[in-house]
Amino acid sequence: MDSNDSHDDALASRIMKYAASKGMELPAFPGDDVESLPSDYEYNEGDEEEVEEVEEISEMDLLQHLDSSMPPIILAQELFNEEVSSESFQVLTANNGNELFHKGYTVLDNVIDQSVIQSVRDWGTHMFKAGQMDKASGKHNIEEDPFREGSARGDYTIWVSPGSKFLEQSPALNQCVDWFSKQLHVDLAKLVHLHGQAEYQLAYYPPDSSHYERHRDSFPTNDRDDRDQRRVTAIVYFNPDWTEGDGGELRIFDKGMSDEEEKQIDVAPKAGRCVLFLSGVMDHAVLPSFKERIALTSWYR
Repeated sequence: MDSNDSHDDALASRIMKYAASKGMELPAFPGDDVESLPSDYEYNEGDEEEVEEVEEISEMDLLQHLDSSMPPIILAQELFNEEVSSESFQVLTANNGNELFHKGYTVLDNVIDQSVIQSVRDWGTHMFKAGQMDKASGKHNIEEDPFREGSARGDYTIWVSPGSKFLEQSPALNQCVDWFSKQLHVDLAKLVHLHGQAEYQLAYYPPDSSHYERHRDSFPTNDRDDRDQRRVTAIVYFNPDWTEGDGGELRIFDKGMSDEEEKQIDVAPKAGRCVLFLSGVMDHAVLPSFKERIALTSWYR
């Protein structure tokens, strides 16, 4: 897979340029000359302190600006390794690799045995009913935080990284996390430059129209040394007998390579299905669920 010409505009630099275009002047940082710093004795207690106005900008507004300056998929393609042999893949195929590179997402089916799927589903449902899962949106105090959207998502989650006590309780879930952290991780590391860091989260969506509004898992970047931004998102579903009308589809917003009209791709959360997409590229949402929906997500950095 050939990468496009290199772009040395790092994420931080692009954000700073955006701030400058909006007139968001950042204060100069004092140099090493400590004498240039104001003395405590220069401050008069009665002086009126100047209050700096801060211009609010939403995450989606910032993402839209970054996308307008450079299609995010072009940046993300620079994170792909140049010489990739699909013959060494354990779970991915050459087609999966090409789709992830050119489209930003790909789908694999039947990656987990049905018996394992049912066991994980039973355990996840039990944990939710036992109150062991946290509401993902958290407790929202509108008076303390009036700008936060408290209803953006309605799922309940639990972190299940390797070594977690929860994996000792569910051998089936442990088997799934092993698949994420070993076979799939190894394949993705051959395809994309990763740092070895990953997060694992089990999510439960109650059958009450719970959903997750449009969002993105990270900012777009082409910086291989960046360890903060997620690079690939992987989701596996545990919903046997899912039928159309049950809801809970993953909606992917495909912006294409340039000024193409945005497409919406709805992926059914069928049991054993795995969806992979570039974290800093694809906006996505979970449509309202009318049946219990359980999914395991991994984010690779």
